[in-house]
Amino acid sequence: MSEPMAVQLEGGLGVVDAARQREQLIALLDSQPGDLRLDLARVDEADTSGVQLLLATDRSLRERGHRLHLVQLSPAVEQALRTYGLDAALTPYPAADAGEPA
Repeated sequence: MSEPMAVQLEGGLGVVDAARQREQLIALLDSQPGDLRLDLARVDEADTSGVQLLLATDRSLRERGHRLHLVQLSPAVEQALRTYGLDAALTPYPAADAGEPA
């Protein structure tokens, strides 16, 4: 099995930013099938839209037979996942699995 594609998200995952990130992730998933490793260490804001983006990405990958690997969650992402009770549904992978972000 090949290494997951690594992507680092930065900035906010609010309404405006999540919509932009969604378009980029869809294009990426369509062009490069496989597992996806999202490094979220540099996300400084996350709300419902950001959580929905993560859930939709996870669902899309699972439908294609692949997995989403979340690594290095920022405090904002951790808090958003806890707030919506999804910290168990979208569990982070240890930083040791993160490798170098692309």
